[in-house]
Amino acid sequence: MYPRRWIVPAALLGLWGLWGFLDLGRTPTGGFDWGNAEVLAVEPGGPADQAGLKEGDRILTMDGIPVTDLTALRRQPRTEIGETRVLVVERTDAATGATTTENFGITYSGLPLRDRTVNIVAGLIGFAFLLSGLTVFLKTQSTPALLFALVGFGFSTMLLPSPYIGSYELRLITSTLLFLVFLAGFACLLHLLLVFPKRKRVIEKKVVAWLVYSPIAVLPLLGAVTYYGMDLPLGTIRAPAAVLLGVILIGYVVLSLGALVHSFVTASPGERAAEGLNLMLAGVVVGLLPMTAMMVAGMFVRTDLVPGGDWMFLPLILIPISFAAALLKAARASSQETATPSV
Repeated sequence: MYPRRWIVPAALLGLWGLWGFLDLGRTPTGGFDWGNAEVLAVEPGGPADQAGLKEGDRILTMDGIPVTDLTALRRQPRTEIGETRVLVVERTDAATGATTTENFGITYSGLPLRDRTVNIVAGLIGFAFLLSGLTVFLKTQSTPALLFALVGFGFSTMLLPSPYIGSYELRLITSTLLFLVFLAGFACLLHLLLVFPKRKRVIEKKVVAWLVYSPIAVLPLLGAVTYYGMDLPLGTIRAPAAVLLGVILIGYVVLSLGALVHSFVTASPGERAAEGLNLMLAGVVVGLLPMTAMMVAGMFVRTDLVPGGDWMFLPLILIPISFAAALLKAARASSQETATPSV
């Protein structure tokens, strides 16, 4: 039997998420998105729109800090609601080709209702992952249940809203730890699908178990280089690190799906029903399909312009629910077989 003290980190993470929910009311927005110094989108009617900022403008400085110095920008304290920050922007007239430099004072406001709602719903899905794993673990306390609890714990770290932390160093440490736990969730997911509903022979090899978890030692470094090295030129280590990070994460997803499909194909119709494989496969397919389609579409079009694009993550809630139902169903079936006397 596994000790029930595992409930403690889950409770702490839940409190962290609740703190994040409360902080949403204090979270500011300038009403614009930017990348590589260019304004990518301006929220209609938002603070940036009211100040006159336009899509395609090139930002030179933010409150006197060059946008090329991303480390200095990240060290800045969070803008308060009602605070004004000055952007120095370079704008090129499409008709004449003339370039001008202008100052825009953007007075930050609170998150609009849509953004707050998206964050709240995402957080609720995070709680669904966390509580589903914890419920199954407390009811069955098996190895698959423990792995599922760790999967729920890991994935919820990226879905629960995180509260703002004033200290830059503490923000750095916290975000790195949460990112590491999130990545570990992928490894636990693959491990889970290699042992549930039946242990696959490949997992009996020690080298396979080592390979499942060994990328975790590399992923935090790749994530740190990709995120915190944003001020590095794209042609340096930043781009290869981002590509390798993506390849490893996609590898986890593909191998996990492969293990699930293998379990489904090799099981009889009766085993699929008794072990909940039908539920798991349906939950994964329906849960991932909209987001996968959005990612593919993002290779060709701007996904922020797709109607309803902000809500493509909603079907994700089917994954923890279907996995929990399958694990509990398999546990009941196993207990019934054990209780049934042989003739």
